[in-house]
Amino acid sequence: MSQGASYWSRQKESWASLKGLHPRSIDLRLTALIRDAQVGALLDPESLESLLLRLGLNDEALHEFPHELHPRCGRGLRIWQYPVQFSRYLIQLSRLTIHSYLEVGIRHGGSFVTTVEYLDRFHALDFAIAVDVIPCPSMAAYNSENARAQFWCLNTRGPDFAARVAELDSLDLVFIDSQHEEEHCRAEFEIIADRANLMAFHDVANRDCPGVRQVWREITRQPGYTCFEYIDQYAELGPFMGIGLAIKKERLRGVELT
Repeated sequence: MSQGASYWSRQKESWASLKGLHPRSIDLRLTALIRDAQVGALLDPESLESLLLRLGLNDEALHEFPHELHPRCGRGLRIWQYPVQFSRYLIQLSRLTIHSYLEVGIRHGGSFVTTVEYLDRFHALDFAIAVDVIPCPSMAAYNSENARAQFWCLNTRGPDFAARVAELDSLDLVFIDSQHEEEHCRAEFEIIADRANLMAFHDVANRDCPGVRQVWREITRQPGYTCFEYIDQYAELGPFMGIGLAIKKERLRGVELT
């Protein structure tokens, strides 16, 4: 079997296994915690980190979370992020004017909903698009609350995804967190890169995701981007997760970021 045929065989097996996964419903009532929070609390790293814990974390790959966070796992919005990383990343985004958002790979939808609700507190989004190959039950419920939020249930390696992205004039922010193989991550980046001003990637520091780390390293070497990393870790674990944010340099004119 050729290398290309072997790759596609693995991809088909991976997609088949993914379709057997069933996302859980998330508690959308908790979005009120973001909508009602004081702006100062949303801009303070420790306060925002505490808020993310109240929103609830995912309980898959539980070994990646420190024991002290386990009571927060498997509940609420099921955010699949490290609060210590996600809080700093979101605060950085608040300093930018973001009016459109696309997230590739949403699992239960909690990180997507959290990002949308947070961004809306600073600059109203024109639209937000969640993408996953697996049906996500909470997206219909969220769309009924927020009509600007769409869900595309499709395979990003198929022609429909590229065609839909091509119909978008531009995207302020894209977050990629789907399949973590190097070829898949790079292909998603290449489809979206021309239309996105900001590109974020999850698992750029994860020891178990060398493919994502490699693609992220390549992006950080491209001269057209200014890159930031949010990779704080919990003691005696990992490294796990990690968020990388690449911003086109022309998008940063007149903007001061830390």
